Amino acid sequence: MVVIYVLDVAEFHPVVESARKLPNCTVEKSHGDYFRIESPSEIVLNRREMKLKPAVWYGIFTGGLNGEIAEWGRDEVRVIPTNKPL
Repeated sequence: MVVIYVLDVAEFHPVVESARKLPNCTVEKSHGDYFRIESPSEIVLNRREMKLKPAVWYGIFTGGLNGEIAEWGRDEVRVIPTNKPL
């Protein structure tokens, strides 16, 4: 299971909208001012598709995550499940 917490601010809304379009992803409002993006399998996000500036892109995980960053480049990140309990 992969869980990504995304701060509910305008700069990160493209991440939430992109995740809503991914197969096997669920997005819901979480505690406080965060969205919870969850998937039983990997989550792949693309910076250019979301039209994020690099500064926002490199802050994408400031809300926290449960998963392992398998690849993270200038334009794409792939987060895979880990065996860590939620």
